[in-house]
Amino acid sequence: MSELRRVMIIRVGRLVLLAASVTSCKRTRDAAPAHAAAPNAPESVAAQPMPEAVPQWDSSVGPVMLARGPSAANASVVFPVYTDSTVPDTLQLDASTLRGDSVSLIGHGGVVDAVPVVSAGSKEWAGDECVEWPTATLGIGGDTSRAAGWTVGFVQERVTAVALDSLQGMSGSDSASFAADLTRIASALPDDTSRTFRGIPFSVRYAYRFQAAAGVEGVAADLVRRLNQEASPLEQHTFIIAERAANTPDAAYRVAYHERAGGLEESIETTDVLAAVRLSAPSRLALVVLRDGQDTSAYAMIERQTDGTWRLRWTSVHTGC
Repeated sequence: MSELRRVMIIRVGRLVLLAASVTSCKRTRDAAPAHAAAPNAPESVAAQPMPEAVPQWDSSVGPVMLARGPSAANASVVFPVYTDSTVPDTLQLDASTLRGDSVSLIGHGGVVDAVPVVSAGSKEWAGDECVEWPTATLGIGGDTSRAAGWTVGFVQERVTAVALDSLQGMSGSDSASFAADLTRIASALPDDTSRTFRGIPFSVRYAYRFQAAAGVEGVAADLVRRLNQEASPLEQHTFIIAERAANTPDAAYRVAYHERAGGLEESIETTDVLAAVRLSAPSRLALVVLRDGQDTSAYAMIERQTDGTWRLRWTSVHTGC
């Protein structure tokens, strides 16, 4: 082997060893963070939104709420501690402890009557069976006319009733003006994204005025738009709560709460106001409403906040099949 060839082989070998050494060092430096990350290094995972809290029943209102049954002397006993997301698969509801208690019956006009609970039963919920609230019999007496208009009941002295002034009870001109105000409010809401009902006028299904707070007039109303398709008529319901200064009747209403629901007329869930009640500690107003669907129904309470906004406070279990 010539001297020149021997020198070239040695130089190539040295270069190969040097490259291998550099690669080994680089790999060692690159791999190090995987085994020893900085203790206070920030997470690269995007923050997840906090889950929305389950609406809760206000325990100061009492352990149960009564809802009118098929007659004035019959009531369903609603256990508000349970919601759709918290009710167990098997549950025994016992309302017998109400026997002998006095309950305040409340309707749209305010307090209707105070009557005793004559009897109350129990109900078991198990598996996928239809669910119903236990029932109670009230001591209405022979004259049922006085208690005919009640919608909800509470253990006596737990709440104060607030009267609701219905649109149907107003004079013709006042009623028309009030309805026009409500349709303008509904039309101006910013989140109406449904093209199906665009351009269809609103009609007022019901509306109630009430005293929301000192010097504040409130209104709760449901406005509906209908698309009369032959095979599958559609409806959209817009439920609103609005307020204005009571001493300024020409002032515009400010929307404090609203909901929308749309779908097939036969299956859409509607919201009906059953009563307005004032709660204590601290004093605040709430509307008790019925969510009535094709096969199920539930009760809910929408509560006024100190800043004049309203929020959904509680929704019961949906009963039915």
